[in-house]
Amino acid sequence: MLAAARLAVHAVDKTLPLTDVRTLDELVQASIGGQRVRTWLLSLIATAALFLTALGVYGVLAWSVVQRATEISIRMALGAPAPRLFGMVLRDGMRPVIIGATVGFAGAYAASYLIRSLLFGTVPADPPTYLLTVLILAAVSLCACAIPAMKAILVDPMVLLRRQ
Repeated sequence: MLAAARLAVHAVDKTLPLTDVRTLDELVQASIGGQRVRTWLLSLIATAALFLTALGVYGVLAWSVVQRATEISIRMALGAPAPRLFGMVLRDGMRPVIIGATVGFAGAYAASYLIRSLLFGTVPADPPTYLLTVLILAAVSLCACAIPAMKAILVDPMVLLRRQ
């Protein structure tokens, strides 16, 4: 194509130089290169933020369940069934997660319209991204509540009560 373009230009004017010839696709890629780097960097920061959020949520929820180990053992010693205690711990642990996810979703939805100038070729409200984020945090939250709760339920209540 370049040879044909040179011939066509030289047919009109032989003194006209033909330099820096690029395809339209190359021109488009060069024009959006800065936005692509910013979007990639923003995605990297968002992934790191999601990881740190998941780590923080896991730590706080696991710690709160471990703090309730004595309460769980007292309830078990008084005859509360293990499935009911497990459900109680999950409900109590997931309540702030659900409230936080709702508030966070609303805040992210509002903020996405403020930063849409940085997001080339995407829609500000991206349902798959929101859904994936909520699913990841919900799974981490469930594990953070369930694992320590199972450990506390499986321990003999008298062992825990003697330690206190």
